[in-house]
Amino acid sequence: MSLDVLAVSSEFVVRLRESIAGRVPIAPDAIMIACTHTHAGPVTISTFFNPEESVDPKYMEYLGSAIETTVAVAWKQRFDARIGIGSGRIEGLGVNRRTADGRPVDEEIGIIKVADSTGQTRAVLFNYACHPTVLGPDNLLASGDFPSMAIERIEDRLGSNGFAMYVNGTQGDISVGHSSELSAIGVVTPGRTFERATELGQRLGNAVLEVLGNIKVEDVVRLGFETIQVHLPLKQYPPPAESETALGEAGDRVKRLEKNSDSAEYRQAKTELLYRSIIHYYARETAKYKDGVLPIELQGIRVGDAVFVAVPGEVFVEIGLRVKQLAPIRTFIAGIANGYIGYLPSRSAYDAGGYEVVSSRCGPGSADRLVEGMLQLDDKLLG
Repeated sequence: MSLDVLAVSSEFVVRLRESIAGRVPIAPDAIMIACTHTHAGPVTISTFFNPEESVDPKYMEYLGSAIETTVAVAWKQRFDARIGIGSGRIEGLGVNRRTADGRPVDEEIGIIKVADSTGQTRAVLFNYACHPTVLGPDNLLASGDFPSMAIERIEDRLGSNGFAMYVNGTQGDISVGHSSELSAIGVVTPGRTFERATELGQRLGNAVLEVLGNIKVEDVVRLGFETIQVHLPLKQYPPPAESETALGEAGDRVKRLEKNSDSAEYRQAKTELLYRSIIHYYARETAKYKDGVLPIELQGIRVGDAVFVAVPGEVFVEIGLRVKQLAPIRTFIAGIANGYIGYLPSRSAYDAGGYEVVSSRCGPGSADRLVEGMLQLDDKLLG
């Protein structure tokens, strides 16, 4: 299941899995709830950006009910399928927003093709790593951003009996080229328009369609699922009282500079205020974990000769590329899936700092544990 929202909590996923399993004969651990991570949608999770009261419980109830109904309808309409796995490539869409040359990136598009007994393609799932954030902080219209335009392009080709689904990848440091720091403090930069989202989406959709016809489908494919728990080391934060004092001082500095809101100094102060608010948020949150680790679920779903691994966070692309290089079976990674714990940087990123690193509650050893966990899932699903 792929949702056109920023993210959902692991608690929401647990409840939803149980509800779905109560309506159709699917094991809860076989259900993946992925989020596209569009920033142009409703508030569906509480984070340092969105306090808990900003999440509308009525909307979340509606969302859960709509998902359950969708799965139940899909189950009733199931058919004997032929399935194939393939991949395409696209250059120049995703950019590493933390490096001068815009690399590394993952140009691979993972694809599942589902056909019926007549050979007609009925469904396409495609996996590509990039923040769907063409639309900026000034946009107030609901949108799936460029992935939804890619879906439209693919579905136009498939016809009325077909549908497409997008699953994000290791997009933690990958975007369409804008500054994460400026975007986070509300600065609007040129080019973040629906026209550009449409252009990029059509390019992505075309890249999928270019290889779709060459993906061979099979009548019998191996299916399987596994889940494991991984413990990620948490950062050490100052006592909440200390972080609150630093937050207040940063806020005072912003107020003093408000008259020069176009200045670089003001933007720097706004960024520092953002960072201090994040640190204070996590100083309070991590106090709940007495052993200094954050337990998370990793899920693997095998489809034929590939495994899709679900990670509940924004994984840096270097981690995903490393897994793909070491994996004993073709592996695609679904980021922001089955929950949300924030950014998961590569070990090398911590020295450089920046928005994504400050926004992560996890320490440098997390990347290695993630890689180990994903490879462990691959091994289990090969057995």
